[in-house]
Amino acid sequence: MNKLRYVSAAALAMAIAVSSGSAAGQAEDRLAQGIEAHNAGLAGDSAKIDEALKLLGPEGWDRPPLALAYHGSAVTLEASLAKKAGKLIKALTLIGEGTKEIDSAATLDPGNIALRLLRIENSVALVEASPVNRKPQASGDIACLRTRWPELKPEEKAVVDLDSGRLALADRRLGEAMASWRASIRDAPDSDAAARARKLLARYGD
Repeated sequence: MNKLRYVSAAALAMAIAVSSGSAAGQAEDRLAQGIEAHNAGLAGDSAKIDEALKLLGPEGWDRPPLALAYHGSAVTLEASLAKKAGKLIKALTLIGEGTKEIDSAATLDPGNIALRLLRIENSVALVEASPVNRKPQASGDIACLRTRWPELKPEEKAVVDLDSGRLALADRRLGEAMASWRASIRDAPDSDAAARARKLLARYGD
């Protein structure tokens, strides 16, 4: 569960449609800080995870759906720490709580590409690292984004193709997985997703 990767905090904050004004600017800053803390917590830094949970929590602002989704993802990072500590029931409970928040956010803002990408990455990571079946959510979001392919930036396309391959690998469809990873590299050769795709191709024999 600590293998999650996401687009930069600044890029994701820009994905939120906010009106001008100091309150909106403060909300955008808080979201960016929360995502930054979340991403710093991907390596298992409990202090950063706690910071993300506080910044992305509901208190003190009109929380946008993307913040709710990232809060849910931070809860699943808490689950990873619980799993490492041998607290498996707690880990599963936290996964349930976190994914519920992510799914609620997707219902509130189904057109948000950044939110869809987050749920794909989170769901695929859970498929790889836990007994929780999030394949339907990941597959559904991938299918949704493919219908909007012209709208996606190259880096976003690279994430979709990378995670399509990871899902294929989870289903033991190695040839399909490798084709998806090659597509990820073509989408955005210099992106983080492409770098991860190259590592997977090297690992599995390309």
